[in-house]
Amino acid sequence: MITELNKQDFYTIKHLTDPCNNIEVRAVVNGNNPGWVYIDHPTEPTAALVWIQGQEGFHIIGDAQSGHFRTGLEAYMTQHIEPRLQKLGVNWVEISGETDSWAETIQEIFNSRDISSDIQHVFTLKRNIDTSEFIEDKIMIRRLDENILNSMRLENHTFLEEKINRYWDSTDAFLQLGFGYMVEHNNNVVSLCFSAFVDNETHAIDIETLEGYKRNKYGTAVARAVMEECKQRGISPYWDCSPDNTGSITVAKSLGMTPYFDYRIFWYEFK
Repeated sequence: MITELNKQDFYTIKHLTDPCNNIEVRAVVNGNNPGWVYIDHPTEPTAALVWIQGQEGFHIIGDAQSGHFRTGLEAYMTQHIEPRLQKLGVNWVEISGETDSWAETIQEIFNSRDISSDIQHVFTLKRNIDTSEFIEDKIMIRRLDENILNSMRLENHTFLEEKINRYWDSTDAFLQLGFGYMVEHNNNVVSLCFSAFVDNETHAIDIETLEGYKRNKYGTAVARAVMEECKQRGISPYWDCSPDNTGSITVAKSLGMTPYFDYRIFWYEFK
């Protein structure tokens, strides 16, 4: 019987999430980042479906042979989850899994849907880098703090606020567990790099540079500021991006990050 877990009970599936490479799953289940959890059995779960709010997608973990998921997840998705997503303005389902077994099972479960798939790349920093030589004197880089997040001085403060609130329950939660930097130009945030998900000493990094500023090296500059703090604090950065996001891949490689692992995502639309 598929059941949704209350947040205070997320810890009951840590035996399923601890082996996961995907930090986003661990961050949600550890209570650091917002999300939902569905399990295949109310008292003895062997598989779980985790909604990761910041990604607007699910990750499925545990036993890919779970009978309750294989026979009941598609119907449960239609009856319970898709209506919930519609209320959020989401008219698609995206599910990822780390293993080939889950890739096969996902396709079997949703074989009646018009399902598509792709690969996600994850990069990490395996060695120390010297960031001192990359200081950009003409770029105004600011560390995100309470004053910046609560100030209305920035003309596009809403952009900053929405980015943080997508991944975190509140700005206070972000300031307690994460950190980040922004590039400011003419009282606007034009590039932003920050902790999107946190699990212990691993931080999944989100980066965005506004259109019109993407060839000014702002993204690289603000990402280097984040990498420098990661190095100083002993934090392991985790960089997740799609193959067609060539800009993000270029920045990751320029920072000295190397491929860590790939995983497959599946998605379909619904009405």
